[in-house]
Amino acid sequence: MGLDLVEFTIAVEDAFQIPIPDRDAAEIRTPGQLVDYLLGRLTPARAADCLDQRAFYTLRRAGMRVLDQPRSVFHPDTRWDEIMLAGKRRQYWHLLHHATATSKWPTLTLWGSFPKDIATVGGTARYVATHTPGALKGREPRWTRSEIEQVVKRLMADELGITDFRWEQRFVQDLGLD
Repeated sequence: MGLDLVEFTIAVEDAFQIPIPDRDAAEIRTPGQLVDYLLGRLTPARAADCLDQRAFYTLRRAGMRVLDQPRSVFHPDTRWDEIMLAGKRRQYWHLLHHATATSKWPTLTLWGSFPKDIATVGGTARYVATHTPGALKGREPRWTRSEIEQVVKRLMADELGITDFRWEQRFVQDLGLD
C-alpha cells in the first residue's frame, strides 16, 4: 500500500473513529468496497438526520456557550468574523473546538482569519461532518449507506483530490493511487 492510500486510510479511521487493520485495508480495492466494509463495521442503519445538520446543531450549541450569543445569531451563512472579536479569534476558535468535542478541527490562517471554506458556520459544519462524523453520531453510532458514501466522497476529494470517480473503480489501477 502506497503513501497516498496509507494517509487516506488514516483519514477514514479518524473520521469514523474505528481502526482498520492492515490486512483489511489491503483487501479494500475500490471506494465501493470501502463503503461496504465501513457499513459492515458500523452499527446497522436507521433513519438518521443529515450529518451536516448534526454538525451545525453541535456548532450552534457550542457557539452559544463559548461566544455568549443567542441562538438567533447562528445560521449556516453566519460569518464567524461577524460574531467573533478579531483580537480573541484564536482563543474563541480553540474553545469552540473543545466545546464540540471533535478530534479534528480546521485551522485559522497565519493572520488569524478564517479560510474561505470555513468562514461561515455552515462551512465549518461541513468540515466537521466530513472529518469527524463519528463524533457527531454519539455513543451508539448508526450509519446509513448514503451517510458513509457522502463522507467517503468528501474524504476522497479533501485527502486525495479525487472528485470524479465510480464506486467500482480500483484505487491503484484506475484512480492512479500508490
